[in-house]
Order: sequence, then structure tokens, then C-alpha cells
Amino acid sequence: MNPTRFRLAVCYATIAACVPYLTLKIAWLAGSTVGWNDLEAAKDSTLYVGNAITMGMDAIAVVVALAFTYPWGRRIPAWIVAAPIWIATGLLAPIVLGVPFGVLLQFLSGQAQQSGQGGEGLQGWVYAVVYTGFTLQGLGLLTAFVFYARDRWGRLFRLRTADLPNGPGLAIQRFLTLGAIAPAAVYASVHLYWAFGGESETVTQHTVDAVWGLLSLAGVAGLLALVRRAKRPGPVWIPLTAAWTGAGATFAWSFYMGLVTLAKPAAFDTHTSAAEAMTMVCGVFAGLIMAVAGTLFLRETMGGRARATGQIASPMASSTP
Repeated sequence: MNPTRFRLAVCYATIAACVPYLTLKIAWLAGSTVGWNDLEAAKDSTLYVGNAITMGMDAIAVVVALAFTYPWGRRIPAWIVAAPIWIATGLLAPIVLGVPFGVLLQFLSGQAQQSGQGGEGLQGWVYAVVYTGFTLQGLGLLTAFVFYARDRWGRLFRLRTADLPNGPGLAIQRFLTLGAIAPAAVYASVHLYWAFGGESETVTQHTVDAVWGLLSLAGVAGLLALVRRAKRPGPVWIPLTAAWTGAGATFAWSFYMGLVTLAKPAAFDTHTSAAEAMTMVCGVFAGLIMAVAGTLFLRETMGGRARATGQIASPMASSTP
């Protein structure tokens, strides 16, 4: 089936939103210092590696948007599609949810705009271009993914928690979910503390910290609802969305910030406190544990026999829909 005009519009709007970021990265890799205040910092060799990696990530977003839109994308093995969109959801969801609202609150509060004074040597317009692009990418990719998921795994959207099978893997899913609570609680607590004035310098950063903390808690809550079979059964996709997004955000940002800290490019102020290091480690572990529990849940659910709906074929278990 050919994609609808709306899906095509979403796809190419998402690709267009990637262009400014890709253009900046290509320019910097070519030696340009456009957008930099600190010209010496712009030439730091470590930044070339970081720019190449992040440019590659944005290029993958273009391919993923196309795969979500055209029929050939449904023939790709499920894990190849799921892995990058899970990471993308984790990286982009806090920006989509936190940055626009945070910027609005910062404007209303009368706080001087400090986005261009973050100690990274970049001019203010770079932040505006990059984060506007990220927000549009996030909205576009997530919209395209919803259409794709409904096409490929539509039965999952019709399932209710009362229909879920109590298979042999349920015990390990519950064990992993319980194991994720402690590191997720630490991660969320620290970010919520920062959100209310502990560390962050701007209202926007306060808001994003709050979103990080709340998403981590939402991830655990979503998994608990899935593996404990809520007494008031509802659609599976609601807690599954919370678990997917919360786990992705907790893992992806913790892992990314850990890499930035280890790289320690001269252009960045990477002095890391013990609390920050602990938070990153807790986030990586919490996100990974939630991801494993969620993967086991999906494999068993989509491959098992639901009590109310009968046999459900498993598109996740094969490389074809």
C-alpha cells in the first residue's frame, strides 16, 4: 500500500528538520568555525569524533523516517527498526516535552537568555537552530513510528491488560522490573532535586531535568502496570508507551552524558561531581533493565496466546511482517 499524503508530509518534514543540524556538523567537520565564539575550542580534535558520531545519528534518523513511511520498511527485521527508534525516542522525547515549555517559562520569568552562554563557546543562534530542529524531528519521527507500528503490530494496539498471557517468562519480567526501581528512583530523585534548584542554571534546564526525572518514574510505572496486570484493565499501548519512552530517555541520555564526560573535550566544562556520576550510572542500569524487561514482555506477549483474543502471530519473532 502506498503511503498517504499525510505520512509523506510527516516523513519529508522530519527529513527537512534534520538538514540544519546535518549542515552544521558537515561544516564543522570540514573545518568551519561558523557558530563558534571560541575559535580555538572549535578545533579541538575530540570534537571531530563527537561531531562525526552525532552527524551519523542524525543521518540514521533520515533513513528511519523513510523506513517508517514506505512499504520496504516493513520487510526490515524488527530489531533493526526498534533499536534506533528506541534510542531516538529516549533522546528526543525530553527535548520535545521539556525545551519548548522551559523556554516559555524562562521567557515569562524574565530570566536573561543564557542558552548561548553555556560554557561551550557556541553562539546563541546555534542552540535555537539545533533544539528547534530536534523538537521537530522528535514530533515527526514519533508520529511516523505510530503509523508504522499500527501497520506492522496493529494487534498490539487492540490488546488490553486483561488479555495478556501469564506465560513462563512473567516471573523474570517482574523480577527485572522490581530490580529497575532502585536505580530509577535514584536517577529520578537527583534530577527532580536539580529541577527545583539544586544544580541547574536556567529555567529551561530546570524543566528538562524535571522531564528526565518524571519520564524515568513513568517508565517503571508503565512496566509495573504491564507485569502486574492492573486490576482495572485498560489498553496495553498506554503503559507500554510509558515504559518505552521512560526506559529510552533514562538510558540514552545517561549513556550519552557518560560518553561526553569520558571524552572531556576542551570546549566543554566537563567537571563531574560524584552525584552526577552516580546519576549517570543509575540511569544506564535502570534504562537497560527496563529495556530487557520490556523486550521479554513483547516477545512473550506477541508470541503467546492471549486469553481473550486467541492466538496472536508474532511479527517481532520474525524478520518479515
